[in-house]
Amino acid sequence: MASKREEIIYKVSSLIHSQGYENTKLSEILQVTGIGKGQFYHYFSSKRELADAVIDYLIAIMEEALFENILDQPISPKEKLNQMLDEICDMQMENQAKRGCPIGNLAIETSEHDPMFREKISSFFDRWEHKVKQTIDELQQEGMLGQNIDTTKHARSMVAMIEGAILRMKNKQDIQVLRDITDVIRHEYNLKEV
Repeated sequence: MASKREEIIYKVSSLIHSQGYENTKLSEILQVTGIGKGQFYHYFSSKRELADAVIDYLIAIMEEALFENILDQPISPKEKLNQMLDEICDMQMENQAKRGCPIGNLAIETSEHDPMFREKISSFFDRWEHKVKQTIDELQQEGMLGQNIDTTKHARSMVAMIEGAILRMKNKQDIQVLRDITDVIRHEYNLKEV
């Protein structure tokens, strides 16, 4: 059973995901969690400390879903990339293509103003790029990509394409935007031929 602190983080993560960190007011946090101001300050010294815990929570969810459950698994590199793209589309479908990537949203909102949040979020994206690079390296080692391919640049481009597609999908509120971009990625890496 989750602790009260974990329950607060879980409930507020959804609130911040849907309306952003800055737009989330303490009164809304108290309402959605069903706690009073005194209890809030028992668990967190500030809204910023809570947001820091929310970022850790959201990153942990993404790392479990994408890294532990897919990219770190002993399956073929094509299967890894296909499953990663499928999982990302499934995550967005859960929110009717309206909320976007919770970590990407926070990156856009907080990176300019909060160095701690920026570093934490940047570190997540660096790890994601590294996992994708390792998978693209596997494709290259298996002769499915040319040896002259810069896998670091390709990994960074793939993550950027995905995050850009999610941003555009959120703006249009249309999951097809994300599907179109993931189709381009699948075509680029011959992922449909599994």
